[in-house]
Amino acid sequence: MVATFPSVSMRVVSAPYFKRRGLVPLLIGLCIGWIFVCIWGAVAAFLLANNPGWAFVLFASTFGFAGFLCWMSYQVFCDAFKTYTFELTDAEAVLQIFDRLRKTKRTQMVLLDDIKFAEYYPYCDDSSVIFHAPYTDMEVPLWPMGLHAQDILDFLKGRGVQVINVQSDEKFPE
Repeated sequence: MVATFPSVSMRVVSAPYFKRRGLVPLLIGLCIGWIFVCIWGAVAAFLLANNPGWAFVLFASTFGFAGFLCWMSYQVFCDAFKTYTFELTDAEAVLQIFDRLRKTKRTQMVLLDDIKFAEYYPYCDDSSVIFHAPYTDMEVPLWPMGLHAQDILDFLKGRGVQVINVQSDEKFPE
């Protein structure tokens, strides 16, 4: 008689976008940036009559900064439509990314036995773990998972995956 043990697994789905860490400070920063674009655009317009050279430089830098803010605002908008589902079993780690804006679904998978080590970036607003295997490096964003990030790390350590915190003095394996 062979004893079989039930497969242990964990499935974590990202929190709704408005509950994600760091969103409010990011939106406040973007709003302040857009306010400064408006202020410096007005200053450049008033300066145009007195010093066209400096007005041009101020317009150029303001539009450059506005372009950066457009890109950041677009990225925040796109992130709002992404849902991450991360599933861990005794044998594999599977990340599914659902993009409701573009109506796409991406799936990445790595076998736990193939993982040499995992890099853990513990930053509150942008935490992630990167799995290093011979055939892929898979990055899993932990920041949208909320409080379940620690559960994921504990699960990995319990399965024998070496998790290296990049803020510690641990050396990366060769």
